[in-house]
Amino acid sequence: MRNTAFALVAALSLSACASTQTVLSEEPNEVFFTDSSPNEVAFCLANKNNTPAMDRDDGSKVVLVKNAYGGVSLAFTIWPDGEGSRVEYRRAFGTIGASWKQCVGA
Repeated sequence: MRNTAFALVAALSLSACASTQTVLSEEPNEVFFTDSSPNEVAFCLANKNNTPAMDRDDGSKVVLVKNAYGGVSLAFTIWPDGEGSRVEYRRAFGTIGASWKQCVGA
């Protein structure tokens, strides 16, 4: 029984990672440009959604908004763009409040 539970948890963990990569590999639904720095945008998105911003090796920052089951609902990739930021918005599924739009100037 214990091995079955462990296998189930491991499978769910792997599927959650795969869904994150799947969402991030999709074309963005929208792209926003803002005069705010990537750090400011990432902080705002993380704060409004109670989730951490993650630094990536490619220089971008990512904020993921997940549903109650751990699946990614929204993904934001924030890139430096001149003195501001370019924000790629990806919506995987579901509807989430629009408070995030304040962070990207939409």
